[in-house]
Amino acid sequence: MTNHRIAMKRNVGNQNIGISLSGGGIRASIFHLGVLKWLAENGELENIRHVSSVSGASLAVGLIYARSGYRWPDSHLFLNKTLPKIRNTILNHNIQQDSILSLLSKPWKWNQKVNVLAHIIEKKWGIHGLICDLPSSPLWSINCTSFETGNNFRINQKQMVDYKIGYVSHPKMSISDAISASAGFPVLIGAYKLSLNDYQWTTPLSKSGRCNNSLYRPTLEDLKILHLWDGGVYDNLGLEALYKISNGGHLTEGLDFLIVSNASSPCPYRKWDNLFSVRNLSQLLDINMNQVVSLRSRDVIDYFLRTQRGYYVQIGSKMKHIFAYSSNVLPCTQKSKMPLLKNEEIDYVKYYPTTLTSPTEADYDLILNHGYETAKYTELCYYRPLHNQINI
Repeated sequence: MTNHRIAMKRNVGNQNIGISLSGGGIRASIFHLGVLKWLAENGELENIRHVSSVSGASLAVGLIYARSGYRWPDSHLFLNKTLPKIRNTILNHNIQQDSILSLLSKPWKWNQKVNVLAHIIEKKWGIHGLICDLPSSPLWSINCTSFETGNNFRINQKQMVDYKIGYVSHPKMSISDAISASAGFPVLIGAYKLSLNDYQWTTPLSKSGRCNNSLYRPTLEDLKILHLWDGGVYDNLGLEALYKISNGGHLTEGLDFLIVSNASSPCPYRKWDNLFSVRNLSQLLDINMNQVVSLRSRDVIDYFLRTQRGYYVQIGSKMKHIFAYSSNVLPCTQKSKMPLLKNEEIDYVKYYPTTLTSPTEADYDLILNHGYETAKYTELCYYRPLHNQINI
């Protein structure tokens, strides 16, 4: 299949799809674009009803909107116009380098690194506008972590919410601020400072609908500033907006099918520094984030195996392993036609550093192709009902 001929051969009807896109810096941004390319080639971007993103994925989704006239693109627009424009933007505008240069020229803004990143995203990547002004469908949930409450802090077109503090309806927050907060990795970028007094909050209620005074709940009088960190600290998959673990697991209301794209890197091997160091703190955060991802992954994969209502795309997956453990084995004649990446290329993508630095053209194409191939063959092998006689 080519970008100019979208295969519309699936018998999915009006299936409502949710897609969960993990963090992982620019590596995740590009990997997820490859996953979306596979969906677009099969005319499925039109079926996406809810996108949940973390960190690097939030950057990718912001670019998708900005390069599609601030609406969710249909499959044809994404393949032929949006995706090529995004490639050009990522390769030619290094937001990490530009942010560092801006801080060096204005050192008094060192404690406002997230705000500087938001400014660079607007200026260099051309992502403007407010979250609340985007079309209501698909719902785009941008995930952060609230330092004060330890909760998931979620921002979308309808509301921004921390369930211990309350919610704001149709928040007038810039897209660049929201995605920068989602990417605010502790220490390296730092926290986004959200002034609570800038918004009209509705305070939360207990499940009974009454205020529960026996439990401490922060109020606007207690807090003036909320510090928002990388959503990956709480949940690097961004699953909570789309999938609930209660009662054996279930999708959130309005969704029929869920696709999880995980571009998280494995926890790196590091030696302990004898003195307190940023490296030690970073390693502890990596360990915590990887454990959270592992637990959530096991639960949602079990749900997929039981219900056939979704599939899980994992960066670093070798095609031979996808084929070996699949119950839907593809014929050898089909496999021989597949232009698969080599194992060493896949490992290179898997361990690609988690930064916001622009990649080379070769690295961009390699990461994109890995996302595309992994999504394609994961679906073909593990969810056969979604594709009927697709030409590969």
